[in-house]
Amino acid sequence: MKLTAQSLSLLIALFAPLCAHSQTDDFSMEQKPVWEAGIGGGYVSSFDYPGSKDPNTAQFTLPFFIYRSEIFRVGDGGVGAVAVEKPRLKVDISFGGALNAESDPGSVREGMPDLDLLFEFGPRLQYRLYEKYSDAQSRIRLDWDSKIRAVVGTDFKGVQARGFVFSTGLAYRQKAIIGDKVDLIVNADITFGDQRYNDNFYTVTSDFATAQRATYKAKPGYVESRVFLGLGLRPTPSLRIFTGVALFSYANSANEASPLFETDTSTQYAVGLAWIPFRSKKLIDVFSTE
Repeated sequence: MKLTAQSLSLLIALFAPLCAHSQTDDFSMEQKPVWEAGIGGGYVSSFDYPGSKDPNTAQFTLPFFIYRSEIFRVGDGGVGAVAVEKPRLKVDISFGGALNAESDPGSVREGMPDLDLLFEFGPRLQYRLYEKYSDAQSRIRLDWDSKIRAVVGTDFKGVQARGFVFSTGLAYRQKAIIGDKVDLIVNADITFGDQRYNDNFYTVTSDFATAQRATYKAKPGYVESRVFLGLGLRPTPSLRIFTGVALFSYANSANEASPLFETDTSTQYAVGLAWIPFRSKKLIDVFSTE
C-alpha cells in the first residue's frame, strides 16, 4: 500500500467533519466531547504526486481516536497546538505529511530515487466568513482556511529540509441537507510550493536523465487547485459514513515543463466510515470545521 500527499488530502477531507452537539448563536463555538474513540476504515483512489499518472490506491482499518483540550488536539483532521480560538477565528500549529512512494517500473520516475517520507508542520489560520442556522438541525458555514508548512523528508537514513508549502481556500459546510442525517462538504483551495518542495516531485538531475527524460530543475510557484465535494451520513449517533470526489487541476503549473509532469487534471475518490461508540461526558467549546 502506498499513501501520498494526494491520498492524505482526501482522507483529511473525509474524516475532519465529525458531527457533534451544537449551539445556535451566530458565529458560535461548538460543544464537543473532550475525547472520542472507535474504529475507522476507508479506501482512497489517488495518484503519487501533483501531475502524476501513476495510480495509487490505499485501504486501511485502524483505531479511531480524538482528543481535544484548550491547547492540544489529536484528530478532527490532524494533530496540532491551538494558539487562538474564538467564535470566528482560529490560529493553530498543524501537522501533516505523506508516506513514501516507490518509483515503479514503467513510470516516468523509473530508475529514480523513491519519494521520501514527508513531514509538514506550521501555522494555520481559519476564519469564519458566514454562518446561518435555518432551524435547530440545519446550518450553513463558510470558512477561509490558510496554512503554511515547513516540509522535511527522510529515507530513514537521514533527514533533509524539503522547503515550504502554502495553501489557501474556502470550506463550505451545510448540515442536514436531507433530513437530519446527511451533510454536504465542499472545499476549494490552491497550493504553492517553493523550489525545494517542487524539487521533490519535478527535478531531474543529470544522473537520472535518459533519452526520454531530459534534465530539469524545478521552479517555485503554483502546484495545484482542488475542488472537493463530499457527503457525510449519520445513520446512527455512533456511526459516520463519508464519501467524496476531488477534482484537481495542474494547468499552468510552475513545473508543467518537467518530464515528470504528465497530466493537467486528475479525479480522485475516497470513501470511509467511523464507528465511535465511546465518548467522554465532559464537553469542550471548540471552533468546529464540520
